[in-house]
Amino acid sequence: MAVREGDPLTTGHACAGITNLAISLVRTVKANAIPGAVQGTPTVSHEVPPIIPPCSIHVAFLNKGSTNVKIGGIPWGRVTDSADAGAMISGSLNVLVNGL
Repeated sequence: MAVREGDPLTTGHACAGITNLAISLVRTVKANAIPGAVQGTPTVSHEVPPIIPPCSIHVAFLNKGSTNVKIGGIPWGRVTDSADAGAMISGSLNVLVNGL
C-alpha cells in the first residue's frame, strides 16, 4: 500500500510509539487525493528516549521506498518500509506501489 502525508508509523522507541508523516518532499502525485510520501519525508516531531529521562523531541524520516516506483525521481514509500527506527503501518487501501 502506498504511504501518504499523515499516514502513521511505529517509531521503534518507547516514549512515543506511534507518530505520523509530515508534509511530503514531493507533492505532485496523490493517492486518494493525499500527496504520496517519498523517501526522506519527515515525521511529525515526537518524543525519543534519551539516556536519562525525560524524553526529548525529535523529527525522523521515511528511510526507504520502492526501488523502482518513484515520484520526482525519489522512491515512493510503502507500508512496511523503514521509518524512524520502526516502519510504516498504514497507507492507501487501494493504491499499490510495486505490488505492496
